[in-house]
Amino acid sequence: MTYKLFTDSSADLSSEVIEKYKITVVPLSVRFDEEEYFDLTPKEFYDKLEVSDTLPITSQVSPESFITAFKEVLDKGNKIICVTIGANASGTFQSATIAKESLETEDIILIDSNSLCLGTGMIAVKIGQMLEKGADLEAILQMAQYHTNNKIEHLFCVDTLKYLKKGGRIKASKAVIAEVLNIKPVLVVDNAITVPFGKVRGRNKVISYFVEHIKSNFDYEKNNVVIVGHSQDRPFADKMVEALKTEVGYEGEIIVSEIGAIIGTHAGPGVLAVFYVKK
Repeated sequence: MTYKLFTDSSADLSSEVIEKYKITVVPLSVRFDEEEYFDLTPKEFYDKLEVSDTLPITSQVSPESFITAFKEVLDKGNKIICVTIGANASGTFQSATIAKESLETEDIILIDSNSLCLGTGMIAVKIGQMLEKGADLEAILQMAQYHTNNKIEHLFCVDTLKYLKKGGRIKASKAVIAEVLNIKPVLVVDNAITVPFGKVRGRNKVISYFVEHIKSNFDYEKNNVVIVGHSQDRPFADKMVEALKTEVGYEGEIIVSEIGAIIGTHAGPGVLAVFYVKK
């Protein structure tokens, strides 16, 4: 019996990675005014975000969506490993739990990533790598337990405060001052909740700031894959990739992926993020 790998769309994995590891992605939704979407590409999302008067609303995966997706795989005689966005940030894991209980099966393994965005994606990739190599379930669950224990650093820098201000995540007065001074906030994630970490004055200093933090915090033994995320700025992400190789000295696999609606709703375009296992 084969294990099939599931995640949700908040993981922001590229189509190439999804295809490589044969991942089934169950979508969260994003609503602009009266229109609800399940399959917007990042470009389509950011184009709509730019012209929208109000912030879109993102919604968790419903239990019914999980039931439909799970049942199709179970009916073919397969088992499932499903890793979702952290339960502290979304009800998606709870929806998956309800779906499993409704289907009355033990052939579904649910993993709360305790992460956001490509942090969830990283755990899915690591599971995919292990399944590809024929690892047993116990080894996969041991790996997942380690990484879901707040071990994946999510290092974000936001280029514009427009959407944080619009969503009430930052006071308008602070946003104005930060914009005048060209301040770019740096955020990390603690148990699936974003928290302020630092700030950089000017976009041209973001990569050097990241490099210094990563060098002091990077677990060279545990990182067989690092993920660089961006929103609408692949050239900037490529510069970060080069810095990881030349300045951090990382020689392993680096995946580049675009950040979608779940983070992008509040962070907007121009985000740079790095996801890796920390000490």
